[in-house]
Amino acid sequence: MSITPRLLAIHAHPDDECISTGGVLADTVARGYHAKVLTCTDGRRGEIVDPTMDAQAVAPILHEVRERELANAMEILGGVDYELLGYHDSGMVGDDGNNDPDTFWQANVDEAVRRVVAVIRDYQPAVVILYDPWGGYGHPDHIQAHRVGTLAVEAAAVSALYPEAGPAWNVPKTYQTAFTKRRVADLNAQLIARGLSTPFGEETNPDNIVSGVYDHQVTTRIDVRNYLKTKLAALKAHKTQVHDTSHFFNFPPDLEEMFYGYETFRLVRANHFPTTEESDIFEQLDTY
Repeated sequence: MSITPRLLAIHAHPDDECISTGGVLADTVARGYHAKVLTCTDGRRGEIVDPTMDAQAVAPILHEVRERELANAMEILGGVDYELLGYHDSGMVGDDGNNDPDTFWQANVDEAVRRVVAVIRDYQPAVVILYDPWGGYGHPDHIQAHRVGTLAVEAAAVSALYPEAGPAWNVPKTYQTAFTKRRVADLNAQLIARGLSTPFGEETNPDNIVSGVYDHQVTTRIDVRNYLKTKLAALKAHKTQVHDTSHFFNFPPDLEEMFYGYETFRLVRANHFPTTEESDIFEQLDTY
């Protein structure tokens, strides 16, 4: 069976797609393959960090602004398709927004899964990228994106489930993002040694880094250094969320490459699991 190389990356908010998958998305399109981002929320509870914006005026229409930013970022990455799942941003842990019935965190899981199943069956991706169970760092929308996305990948393959969502589609390969604790610890150590401030605190022991995974959990490491400028330009398109003065745009060049130049994942669902570390998420598709 010939599988069309299509990538579906499921993310929580506009801008998340650039941080952990921007390079892979750009590479997918550059190779002549298909790439799509499914964004679960509209980001309406995000901060507005751009000092050139009138935050009071932008806040009521932030969801509209962030969709335009997402569209611009996808164009910068080479013409990646995108779709919004239709939920409100839930805000950070403990925010009042967590209790808003229109948020993703409060969504009926069955209904949310049905929506994602419909996207998967229509798009028929060869590869789906999700978050890990903690959503990378514990944000409610990231955790919900993991739950809903994981259930939807399984349900999409079963024709008896959500038959109204289209013919069943079995996703050949499913990954979780896997940013490593060691990368954060090593970056901290380098910044501290150079007398520079770090956005991640001053912990240099990977065992004490709360977020992320250990290196041995990574199955797939993608070199995206050729797309580094493109990835950062796409991230900067999310102007309400990031600014040129951010730590994340002001690392020394070698540390910028270390932090952004590789995207790491854990293969969690496949017919064939590699015995060595992968360097391409589309490896072995011809065996499905």
